[in-house]
Amino acid sequence: MSSEILINSAIGETRLAHMEQGQPVEIRLFRDHEPSLTGAIYYGRVTSLSSEFQAAFIDLGNGLTGFLPLNLLPKRPGGKPKDLTGLLTEGQKIIVQVTADATGDKSVKLTGRIEVVSSALILHPFREGAFISSRIKNPDRREALKSFASTLNLRGMGLTLRTEAQSLTNDEIKKTAQHLIRHWLQAVDNRDRKKVPFLLSQGPESLLQILREFGSTKHDKMIFDRPAALKNAQGWAREFAPDLLSRMELHPGKTPLFEHYGVEEDLDRLFDKKIPLPSGAWITIEQTEAMVTVDVNMGNARLSNDPMKQRLNINFSAAREIFRQIRLRGISGLIVIDFINISGKSIVTNLLAVIDNLIQEDPVQVQRSNLSAFGLLELARKGGPRPLGRQMLAATAPQATIETAALALLRQAERDAAAKPGIPLIVSASPQVTTWLKTQPQLLTAFTRRTGSKLDLKET
Repeated sequence: MSSEILINSAIGETRLAHMEQGQPVEIRLFRDHEPSLTGAIYYGRVTSLSSEFQAAFIDLGNGLTGFLPLNLLPKRPGGKPKDLTGLLTEGQKIIVQVTADATGDKSVKLTGRIEVVSSALILHPFREGAFISSRIKNPDRREALKSFASTLNLRGMGLTLRTEAQSLTNDEIKKTAQHLIRHWLQAVDNRDRKKVPFLLSQGPESLLQILREFGSTKHDKMIFDRPAALKNAQGWAREFAPDLLSRMELHPGKTPLFEHYGVEEDLDRLFDKKIPLPSGAWITIEQTEAMVTVDVNMGNARLSNDPMKQRLNINFSAAREIFRQIRLRGISGLIVIDFINISGKSIVTNLLAVIDNLIQEDPVQVQRSNLSAFGLLELARKGGPRPLGRQMLAATAPQATIETAALALLRQAERDAAAKPGIPLIVSASPQVTTWLKTQPQLLTAFTRRTGSKLDLKET
């Protein structure tokens, strides 16, 4: 499967599109005025401790406060005290890492279990040992990586080999680990001579966040549309992921990068409720307060003369598009999919096998239920980055229909007329409301008959 990462460095924001087989499966926006701090490592100061929440509040500088659950401090020998607030003191300096950005009235979330990230490795400064990603399934490769990682001099730190590491040579793994260790030691060197709090490592620069998360040899190319961005990315790769250098290139065409690959077109359609499928079937996606609901509709699709095969094939196609849309839109939480009804154990098993493969392709954790007798499938998708809908769409309050607004206006006018019987009333309303009332002359006649007043409509 072909895979490319497109990076558009625009004024005020950096946009990323992950393409598979020529289609975007994930789009991310990194905006300069609201940078994400996730992954950033700070040298902060404890401002207060809460016995009730078993947490500490940490000053990160620049008016930013973080919330640190004390059960996320680095593990220590011996048993944990009952009251974890005894592990810290107010005013104490502490190294913490952001795990989630602030939302609404909630503070930035923190952990004390620090991770310094490259595309293939994660360095754990406060945890010893060598660990292998659970996504590396081959038992022989797992054992070989574990054995080699155990021979590295990690200076008392720990190392996790990510999925990417299975395609690297031992020498490449060793060099990258040495780069990470050197980077960390330089970051913390002389930290107590600086004014606390301050940023230690892995800041909110959009390009570096993208490289840490998406820099991987599983992608055929990383394509940039600005020479400066490419140069900065190459500088990062030389230190943390040299195997990526050959995959980084500059977009050669005059057509803007996202237009050339059709991403702008997908962005324009991203929030449509109805998504057509090539067969003539379609899916609808709707957000409710408690969940996202997805409905699969057969429409005029004709894929087989066998009704059951027809339904199964439409469900296959719908499942692929549903999972693409879930990733594109950044949908999380409870998702309920209403597939076209199918029956038979082997047929249901075939559909669930396709869904399980799609779940494996999603980098975000997804759990599923079994298919119910009514064709319903429940998914629970872990929250990830801020959904595109929140970034690109303004929140709007529910709006009354034109008819509802017009009838409410008549009720209010009737109350006003009661105070001054027989006197003509002039009321202002939107063009849509006045037009609708003028097409309903019987309502204006009834108003005059009931109140004795004539109603004069004016557009606002």
